[in-house]
Amino acid sequence: MTCAPNAMIEHHVYFAIFGFDHDPAQLDVLMGQSADDYWREGESFSATVPEALRRENRWIISSQLDETASHRDHFEKLLLKLQRLHSQLDNLPDDYRYGIGVSQYFFMDDPTFYLPDEILEGFKALGFDISFDQLGLDHGA
Repeated sequence: MTCAPNAMIEHHVYFAIFGFDHDPAQLDVLMGQSADDYWREGESFSATVPEALRRENRWIISSQLDETASHRDHFEKLLLKLQRLHSQLDNLPDDYRYGIGVSQYFFMDDPTFYLPDEILEGFKALGFDISFDQLGLDHGA
């Protein structure tokens, strides 16, 4: 990644299972580990906007790295966690959905995004199709 020396970048990279109607903590047994976070349908997103409610249950594994760590580091750590869960992913009920979520906030004029082939191939081997879209907002947005 190329960025200006004082550019600020925030990353959030996570894997989530959703599409189920029970308490997300129940997936800990099936997955063989506790989630890093749980979303429960009907819970508030935050204390600052209590009327904004979560619309679904989620079981979440994250990179658990600081949000200023590089996106490569986030993806590498998440990939290692998911590789350990490969057989459990294969045993999820067919109606459960899952995927990888990424939020990346750039505070600079010319962001670039790059992941090496070995990371992309690692996710592909687990059955994830990887594609990226970037949305750029100008100063007036």
